[in-house]
Amino acid sequence: MTASPLSYLQTTLVFKTVDGIEIPFQNGNPVPTFDPQERSIISLNGCWGKKRFEADHDFSMAPRDAGWLEQVAQNEGMYLVASSDVAWEPHHVPLPENRLTGEAAASAAETYENGVWYQRTFTLAKLDESQVYTLKSLGVSYICDIWINGQWIGFHEGGFTPFAFHVTSYLQEGDNDIRIRVDNPPWGSRIEVIPAEEGTDFFNYTGIIQDLYLEAANAVHLVRADVVPLDTAGKLSIRVVVSNQGSADCSGMVEGVIFEADQACEAFLTSPLASSIKGGQAATEGTLTLPFEAKAGETRVLQFEVTVCNPKLWSLGVPNLYVGEWTLSSSSQTMDTLSTQFGIRTVRTESTRILLNEAPVFLAGIARHEEWPETGRTADWDRIRADLEQIRTINANMVRTGHYPNHVHTYLLLDRFGFAAMSEIPLWQFEKEHYVAQEQRQFADQMWREMVFSQYNRPSVLMWSTQNESKEVALRLEYNRRLVQDLRTKYNDGRLITQSAAADQPGPEDASMEPLDVAGWTMYFGIFHGGTPYEGTREFLENAHRAFPDKPILNTEFGHWTGERDVDSDMQIHIYETTLKALMEQATHNADGQLVPDGYVAGIDFWIMYDWYVNHNNWIDTFGLYHMDRKHGKPLADQLALDYGALVGSGKAISKSAH
Repeated sequence: MTASPLSYLQTTLVFKTVDGIEIPFQNGNPVPTFDPQERSIISLNGCWGKKRFEADHDFSMAPRDAGWLEQVAQNEGMYLVASSDVAWEPHHVPLPENRLTGEAAASAAETYENGVWYQRTFTLAKLDESQVYTLKSLGVSYICDIWINGQWIGFHEGGFTPFAFHVTSYLQEGDNDIRIRVDNPPWGSRIEVIPAEEGTDFFNYTGIIQDLYLEAANAVHLVRADVVPLDTAGKLSIRVVVSNQGSADCSGMVEGVIFEADQACEAFLTSPLASSIKGGQAATEGTLTLPFEAKAGETRVLQFEVTVCNPKLWSLGVPNLYVGEWTLSSSSQTMDTLSTQFGIRTVRTESTRILLNEAPVFLAGIARHEEWPETGRTADWDRIRADLEQIRTINANMVRTGHYPNHVHTYLLLDRFGFAAMSEIPLWQFEKEHYVAQEQRQFADQMWREMVFSQYNRPSVLMWSTQNESKEVALRLEYNRRLVQDLRTKYNDGRLITQSAAADQPGPEDASMEPLDVAGWTMYFGIFHGGTPYEGTREFLENAHRAFPDKPILNTEFGHWTGERDVDSDMQIHIYETTLKALMEQATHNADGQLVPDGYVAGIDFWIMYDWYVNHNNWIDTFGLYHMDRKHGKPLADQLALDYGALVGSGKAISKSAH
């Protein structure tokens, strides 16, 4: 049963004005960086106890209050205390609760959309009173509540974005007990969750999906550093957030240093730590040192404007990066250090063109589901890197990380490979009722903010996408306007905003494109909607340009399945060739990568790199250029690599069909 509007679960992220600047707070504290740091870390990955239970989804999605906690204690109290009534089973974290066979077959990933309790102990040899401890999660699906040593610390909703809690007051020296209640309501059973549609075309994994860890820092510490490049001459706007979680007032200095990243060092592709890729110090103009004063319990924001002299710009295939390192000190003692990688680049539109560093670019993209047969959506650095290395072989210069925010390491690696990215939240084929629920809840707004702030310094992310193939238009227009206004007024990062609308929902005159920088559509003419791949696509593009003559058009998907044992691989090639021909006839660049003055299609995105599991579980989806095992390419893979190579300047020719 779907919850009524009055019982919707509350959101937890708000903005507060600190030193005249809007800063995101969640669970009572400023949202931290999820860039890995050289701080003391206690990993909570490893063997846990788990126990499935039949969850009351209405109860799981109800507002949190004292009555809710009392009901948990009454109805599920055996999971909160040491009890012989619970036969805990071993489970490795992070990993989905769903059993995975590793096979590319129907039902190879178990459908489990229900409740799980998790339990483990961890040891703190010493609880340092000068330190604060933050519990950081990179992804739990879908709604989780967390207890430490019997005390409830809070909840988080949404399986695709990271979150954090300050947990110092809940910890003790020696052994500590942590319990996590997870419920993953079936997609289609509720209108207020995200994703919401039963037919959502990717898999609904349950559990502690990504890394979980404790991070220790000084009680007065650096929370995050947000870097926005303002021009190609190296001018930067930098905001550094300082938090005093101690019991005494504190004053001191925050001093920054900017380094060039060393692309030749081994760590560039082997370590997520920004500090591990530092090269020589960059020459800068302007101050990177400011004093601070923070009362006990106070958050402060320091704003720097600095110019990197003779900057090396980040661009497609040219992953010039910098490392910003900030040190917080008091009475000449270093209290904390924070590092982040960033790039100097600008992105904007000029009529129908996308300009990267003030030069028109054509985005030759490939989509990718972040999923592997053996681990589901649980990601790690090496698996992500291997995928991107393989994507590099097909000469793509953009990765659409659809339809959801990927692991934080994905965007670090996209930076380092020099790929552009289009990052999206999973509003997948929303209907009117879903948008009505989100207007009341505004949980989509929270997920959007969580996505943006977890990827804030990533130069690879050129575009934020608000949704995929939703049908409702009027409320989608208002939703798009709301997100654009939110970003531009509170945390403007200079990126473009787009969406991935369906070409037939409602058509080329889609009014919800109005507030967006780039008009984006999936295009499946002759497959999922009327017309033929060539004529239908061509006519749609002409009409879309007529409706939005001053916007670049982005094709966010085109492609076709290959079927079981690749019996339809010839059709995949045919759809690719004929659709690509129509797209390239209107492109801002020709098949050899040269600028076309009157072109208006600024990018294409083939769907998709790898086959993947779908939610109905009756088959796997075979749209991929490669099979799920990443070892076997399909007949189209070499042809697409040749075509994309010409477009991005690394090949000699493009298919005759695209001329």
